[in-house]
Amino acid sequence: MSESPVVTSHQEFAAKLAKLWWIPLLRGALLVIIGLYALLTPGMTVAALMRVAAVFIILDGFLAVAAGIAGETSSRGWTIARGAVGILVGIFVFAHPYAIAGIAATVMLTIIALVIVVAGVMEIVGAVRDRNEIEGEGWLILGGALAVLFGVLVFIAPLSFGRLIVQILGVYAIIFGISLVSVAFRVRRFGKALVRAAG
Repeated sequence: MSESPVVTSHQEFAAKLAKLWWIPLLRGALLVIIGLYALLTPGMTVAALMRVAAVFIILDGFLAVAAGIAGETSSRGWTIARGAVGILVGIFVFAHPYAIAGIAATVMLTIIALVIVVAGVMEIVGAVRDRNEIEGEGWLILGGALAVLFGVLVFIAPLSFGRLIVQILGVYAIIFGISLVSVAFRVRRFGKALVRAAG
């Protein structure tokens, strides 16, 4: 008579975690939908996107609360509390989209502007340093100068680039959503492998 494999506490935790594969799947799908909506909706403002994001935060909070109540998590109290906080944050963002949008747009555009300026300066420095070894260094210098100018314009007039922020957030949401969907299916496969090993 063969003995069944010993299930360690680590394996029990992994098996319990594998049962929750549907949560990252739903979160990922919602993020992809939000990202596509942001990219494909002409004239969408950052404030409107914040309201869409608020709906996602609220739904994600309800998912966490449901998982905690169902007892499918390692820490029910913490999961329910996280979900409740998410719901409250989502409601606040939905109620004050313009304030949140202004903060988000300002921070993100400042980072983008700094990256563009630094990249432009580095391109100019590289072209000048290697001018004896490369051809067309003038075009590289011009490209670097235009990048610096664009970065300065973004920094000075961030409100003119609101659509750019919406598109960047949309792309980020899609990439993050696809990664969550991928994680969900990997967790599901891992759970099935544990079941087969235990059997």
